Order: sequence, then C-alpha cells, then structure tokens
Amino acid sequence: SKSNFRVWFFQGAFCATGGTIVSGAMAERTQLKGFALYTALMTSLIYPVVVYWVWSGAGIFNYTNDDDESVTFAGTPPVIDFAGSGVVHLVGGIGAILGAIIVGPRKGRWDSDLASEFDGHSMPFCVLGTFCLWFGWYGFNPGSTGSMHDADTANLAGIVAVNTTLSPCVAGLLVFFLRAKVVEPKCLDVGAFCNGILAGLVSITAGCAVMKPWEACIIGCIGGLLYVGASLLLGKLKVDDVVDAFPVHGVCGMWGVLACGFFGNPD
Repeated sequence: SKSNFRVWFFQGAFCATGGTIVSGAMAERTQLKGFALYTALMTSLIYPVVVYWVWSGAGIFNYTNDDDESVTFAGTPPVIDFAGSGVVHLVGGIGAILGAIIVGPRKGRWDSDLASEFDGHSMPFCVLGTFCLWFGWYGFNPGSTGSMHDADTANLAGIVAVNTTLSPCVAGLLVFFLRAKVVEPKCLDVGAFCNGILAGLVSITAGCAVMKPWEACIIGCIGGLLYVGASLLLGKLKVDDVVDAFPVHGVCGMWGVLACGFFGNPD
C-alpha cells in the first residue's frame, strides 16, 4: 500500500528520536562503537516492541476487543499517547538513565574543585538547539494527525499546535523563576530555561490532541516542577546525566502519559 510509505518515514523519525535521546546523557565518555551498539539495540529491538504495544491497534495497551471497543489487556480504556510522550520520550529517557549509570560519571564530575569545568561551553548554541527542537515539535505533534484534508483534521492540528505552544512557555518560565529565586544557583539560568521548555513540550506530547489550552498550561507547569525535582535528585545521587535527558524525557514523558488520566477528553 502506498500509504505505508508515509507511515514508514514518520515512524522512522520517531524511532531515530528515541535513539538520539540517550546520546546526551552518555556524552563525553562513551566510545562511538559503544554508542552505535546501544542505539542499534534501542531502535531495532526496544522501540519497535513499545510502539507496537501502543500504536499498532493490536498491542496490549490499545487493541479492539470482540465488542469493537478499544481497550488495554486489562480491559481498561486504551492508553492515550498522541505523539509519543511515552512511546518516544519515556523509552528514550529510560535508555538514557540506564546508559548514564552503566558508563559512570565523567572523570572529576563530582569534584567540587572542578565543578566549573563541566559548565556548558556555548549558551547561544544551547538556545539555538532549543529553538530547532521546538520548531521540529510542530512537525511531530500537529503532524501526528496523519492528514489535513478537511476541516476536522485541520482543527485538530490547530489545537495540537496551540497546546504545543502554551505548555513549553509555562514550563520554561516556571523553571527559569525557580532557578533564579528558589533553588541553586539562584541566578538567571538560561540552560535550565531551555530544558524547562523541552520539559513542557515532552509533557504535552501525549495529550496535545485531547487537552484544552488551560489544561496544557497546568500540564506544562507540573512538568516544569517535575523536571527541576528530577534534575536535583540526579545530582544528589551523583548520576552524571550531561544534558538532563532523563528528567526532561523520562520523567516528563511519564508525566505526559499519566496526565491524560487526569485531564483532557478524547471525545
């Protein structure tokens, strides 16, 4: 079927994203061959299984029963994950934290005398990268409608785009405020601001098609809080996640899926 080509390409992009999330957590102390093997396992074995469970229409978290109802293996309503908070980001985040634990911290990472040596080398590049990711999210989330041939699908893509804008705005500003006034280093932390934006994006990705705009703001707010808490916890545990991949993608990905049980209306 010709329709399979667009599905293949679109899912290929999602699969690659899940694989690349781990690179940031394991950066600066992982050999290329090790990372290549890790990514191959993520994209060829782990991601395909999870995506089948949720998006195939025949998996354990979403399939059609004998009564023509969409249910999970437990008989409950199906998991809602419109664009991949769980399928892509949570999977990548779990891979990231496991990779960071397995390879261990960078040499001298937790030596207080060397702390300044592990600061990001270019904040402008960090901001530019965040804008690139945010722009790409408008392809992932509204693009997950799969079509835009009539008013209904266009309107669906519209609310998805609105929610994909509001949630990261709220999350980013909240994290920026917390880092400036509440938690260390109590300064204008642009790097944390960027990660807060990403936390909001990941948090709304699962429910962006079923949430009202005010719900997207709440989800982004909670996502920002969870990101800050998870980032501080990793520091306490001395887990060297270079770019906070697990707090952003793992924790907020999990929150994005769970949020669909508290907010939104799939109808």
